[in-house]
Amino acid sequence: MDEKRRQAAYVPEILAVRQDEADEAKRGGKGTRLPSDVLSVYLEGGPRYHLGDRIHRFEPPAAILAPRGTFDRDLQEGTIRGIFVLFGGNGIVRWKKKAKGQVVVTVGPRSLVVPAFKRLTPSDGERLAAVVKEIGAVVGAGLAGNMRRVALLYQALADYCEAGQETGRKTQHREAIRLRELVENWAFEQVPMSRIYRELDLSGAHAETLFKKAFGVTPVAYRNKLRLRRAREILVSSKMNVSETAFAVGFKDPLYFSRVFYRAFGVRPSNMIRDFSGKRI
Repeated sequence: MDEKRRQAAYVPEILAVRQDEADEAKRGGKGTRLPSDVLSVYLEGGPRYHLGDRIHRFEPPAAILAPRGTFDRDLQEGTIRGIFVLFGGNGIVRWKKKAKGQVVVTVGPRSLVVPAFKRLTPSDGERLAAVVKEIGAVVGAGLAGNMRRVALLYQALADYCEAGQETGRKTQHREAIRLRELVENWAFEQVPMSRIYRELDLSGAHAETLFKKAFGVTPVAYRNKLRLRRAREILVSSKMNVSETAFAVGFKDPLYFSRVFYRAFGVRPSNMIRDFSGKRI
């Protein structure tokens, strides 16, 4: 039997179905490597999950499809409600080379590329969780029971592949809001924008387009606006010099800080210090 026919004839083995439920849980640790292929569905949980080389931020429902050996670190907290099935797939699920965050699902001679992590619509999440739960409810170790479990596994994989990720203005607005919150939280620290984008699993180009569409400015321009407002307050009310002020609000280069400050307010930071010297504490 050649390789293609052998793969087509292979029947995956259902290893276990487990509920994942916890209240007020906070997880972490060093993480592990998945002992088998896994399909997980979370109806409650968040806000983060470390899968492979990426940290995904999410609001439920969400689902994971990953091959054996994938690095897995559960960073969820609070109330968690989910279910997962572990199965031996013999190459049914594998990472797509040179494409981060995507897996290849192969059944017989056909393959499909899908994300390893999906944010789902509520209806898709409930439907997928119900199929996985049904796999665990099948009784009997005979041929009929095994055929039923495998059929349901294929159904779950098909539902995962076909599930539409939550799209549209509502989701984009939520992503933009989360991005603005992170920018505000780290506005006065020397944190690169690329790190903020990674926290939300966004590319730089997508993050900038999303933010500008929602708020009319780029994330960098918005952060500079916050920094410059704080700098103006410091310059008129403290004894800090220009360099100290620049560092205090997150700028690495005092000369660059002076240029953007002048463009924003029409006055140089040094002149503001001079004009308000009598009021500075």
